[in-house]
Amino acid sequence: MDDPAPGRSMSPPTPLPVHAWVDESVLVARGLYLLAAAVGPVVPEALEADRSRLRSLARATGRLHWSSEEERDKMRIATLVGELSLSNMVVTATRLDSRRQERARRKCLQMLVHQLVADDVQHVWLESRDRIGNQRDLAMIASLRTTGALPPSIRVDHARPSEEPLLWVADAVAGAVAAAYEGRPQFRGLINHKLHEIVIEL
Repeated sequence: MDDPAPGRSMSPPTPLPVHAWVDESVLVARGLYLLAAAVGPVVPEALEADRSRLRSLARATGRLHWSSEEERDKMRIATLVGELSLSNMVVTATRLDSRRQERARRKCLQMLVHQLVADDVQHVWLESRDRIGNQRDLAMIASLRTTGALPPSIRVDHARPSEEPLLWVADAVAGAVAAAYEGRPQFRGLINHKLHEIVIEL
């Protein structure tokens, strides 16, 4: 490639937007609440390839849902998660009070968003819950913005897992980490090379 003409500088390439897809897992008996995120730049070809590979494992049911899968299928899912273009993060809260799960979600979301902002994430997609759950999320997000914990530079929306397979990745990450806390580390072992866990105490 020819050098730029004298007196002219080449503009740096525009960075790709980075998105995160988020889901939870709760282990009431062990007092754990986990909020996981699958994170990646918006490279359409790469993300569509990831979605296609995820759908290929969900042909029978239409979607992947960790808690509903057989053990052998969880191994396939975890193997695939370890191969996808996305990196993964999970915030694990200990000493969960089962009566205060929304508080645990808020604490985990606050920490997760802090980390995602540091990783230049511009758009967070939370797995859609029921109407009341989504309203609580929106109130939580508004509160975090008011306190400055959620900067205006980051957008947060809900997405349905029936429409967005990348949410299945966060579901699987949360499930694999939760399984490790229950004494079954084999699933987490397949994604550890691209997993960052943060542990907080409630």
